[in-house]
Amino acid sequence: MKKFTLSAGTVVLAAGLAACGEDENTDYTDNEGAENVMNNELAEENDMDNNDTNGITDNEDNYTNNEENAENGNAASEAGDDWYEGLAFSEFELDAEYEDGEYEAEYEYNDGNPEAEIEDTRDGNDVEMEGQEALDELEQILPQLELTSESRDDEVFEAVLAAFDLEDDYDELEVEIEFFDGGETDAEDE
Repeated sequence: MKKFTLSAGTVVLAAGLAACGEDENTDYTDNEGAENVMNNELAEENDMDNNDTNGITDNEDNYTNNEENAENGNAASEAGDDWYEGLAFSEFELDAEYEDGEYEAEYEYNDGNPEAEIEDTRDGNDVEMEGQEALDELEQILPQLELTSESRDDEVFEAVLAAFDLEDDYDELEVEIEFFDGGETDAEDE
């Protein structure tokens, strides 16, 4: 009888431990879930850190792309980029003086935060645009300029007059461009 009681007690004890083990496994799973939540949070922080790093890499890539565009004279932007990322130049200034007024346009890349201004006083107009409004206007114009620092003055004038839809009966025309490759163009015709 002692053997039976001892055997029965062993079975009950084993069952009790097994039952306790299930509770511990359940708690262990819950702890695992908590660890997973913490690991997910750490992963998100790492992703944010990687995104910061990627942002730097993207800026370096943009600079490289702009240098390549300047070397190739390619003003077309790649899909998904902002239109100004495909320009070969970092600064552009146009001043066209006519008998009845003046047309001025300025653009600056400004490390990926472009700024622009447009003034048009021809034909009795008094148009002044700046900021996003001017950038929206130039978005349709500047990518058409496939110029390089090697472009001749007459090529610059022809391209600018066509892109900006300006008359060629100006009194004075001045175009200044600073390219990403370090080159500059300062073309003036009086």
